[in-house]
Amino acid sequence: MKKKIATLLIAGTLSLSLIACGGESDSSSGDTTKTESTEETQSEVTYQTILDDYTKQIQDATPGLIEEYNAESADKANDLNALAELSNSKVEKLAEICNTGVEEMAELMTKNGDEYETYEEWAGKLQDVYMEYAAQITDAYTNSTSGMSTEDLMNSLESLQQ
Repeated sequence: MKKKIATLLIAGTLSLSLIACGGESDSSSGDTTKTESTEETQSEVTYQTILDDYTKQIQDATPGLIEEYNAESADKANDLNALAELSNSKVEKLAEICNTGVEEMAELMTKNGDEYETYEEWAGKLQDVYMEYAAQITDAYTNSTSGMSTEDLMNSLESLQQ
């Protein structure tokens, strides 16, 4: 009920402001309004802009994280556990980016008064992007362990049991 009243008040205010501004003949003020409106639209934060921004951040970070993993994994070539921890630390960096984006989406939901399902849908899209790129780091881990000898694998598994 409060949302409906607030919406009606805003709509009424906008209608009055349009009527009040309609009588002005100064064409330059109309141009300014259009420019301001365009700038507001361009800088408007939406679920899509948040998704796009954080998708790009994840995409940009992934190749560097894979390179870091590959460089650092050489020292741990025969230690499955150390390689897994290294891989997880790189995936965690992508998770931090994703979590920041999801937090921004939650703030937008609160600000807009959106339904939780709307937020959940968009947050899920960003989490799908995260999963896709995290899998690339996991693939680098898998590739680095595929050349391990059976003895090294067994030693790593035994150290887990201890």
